[in-house]
Amino acid sequence: MDETVRLKRGAKATFQVVAEEAILIHMDTGTYYSLNRVGTEFWERLDGAQTLRQHAAALAEKYNVDQAMVVGDLLELAEKLAAEDLVERA
Repeated sequence: MDETVRLKRGAKATFQVVAEEAILIHMDTGTYYSLNRVGTEFWERLDGAQTLRQHAAALAEKYNVDQAMVVGDLLELAEKLAAEDLVERA
């Protein structure tokens, strides 16, 4: 996976946002995951239309942080979500 990937939320995932943090639930296993505020913003953006790099640019601008750092963090998160079958390539 690299920063040009376009991801969308997986069909086996459902979520609810509570106090600005997403709780993800894998529908087949019942396993749940929690995301912090920035992870939640990333999750909510996953519609398959933008690349990971584009998501990182928007978040880096919003939080006034280095885009390269955000790309690295989002890649790490995206790989974990993909390993759990919570996201899929668009």
